[in-house]
Amino acid sequence: MAEAEGRATSSLARVIIENFFYAGLPPQMRMALEADEKRLGLNRRDYINHLLFERIRATEKQAPARSRK
Repeated sequence: MAEAEGRATSSLARVIIENFFYAGLPPQMRMALEADEKRLGLNRRDYINHLLFERIRATEKQAPARSRK
């Protein structure tokens, strides 16, 4: 039962994120993001993952490596 509830919650969170990710952005920014998403041939979730991955790569290039203890 708990596993099914977890899946339902996860699915609901995914729908909310996918449908409202661009909420609150100026129309010009939303249109640019949607055009880029379409140009790359990605769905919304894959496009968001792509943006996050590219941001991680950019920050890794800028930040000095930290030593792990």
